Amino acid sequence: MSNIKPDTRVTAQEADADIDAYLALKAIPGYTPHNPAHSVEAATAAYNELLAAEEDVLLAENALAAARDAVMDGRRALRNVIIGAKNEVRVIYGLSSNELASLGIKKKSDYARHSSPARKSEADTGTTPTAG
Repeated sequence: MSNIKPDTRVTAQEADADIDAYLALKAIPGYTPHNPAHSVEAATAAYNELLAAEEDVLLAENALAAARDAVMDGRRALRNVIIGAKNEVRVIYGLSSNELASLGIKKKSDYARHSSPARKSEADTGTTPTAG
């Protein structure tokens, strides 16, 4: 029977303390437990399983980091091609073309034309500017 519940989380500090205790247990001369599940051999097997699992995690983390790097490289490559293609469409079809709009770029002709504030206020009052 296990001494702890299967769903109990062991903290890193507890694991470090257990490793220290395992190393100390190995150094006790003549240790012969009543329960063979608590023997040095059982502790050595559990310790080796822990090391193998930690190595698997490290390899998986490295593989994940490499996969993320590959995704970022792919995103950069696609971004580079798309930016170049957008520039080519601007040159070939023009700044107010439907082809440019199909790429998600606003046409130059779709931008609102703003009048100057001075002209706007003159139009509102109905006056004309006077020369000084």
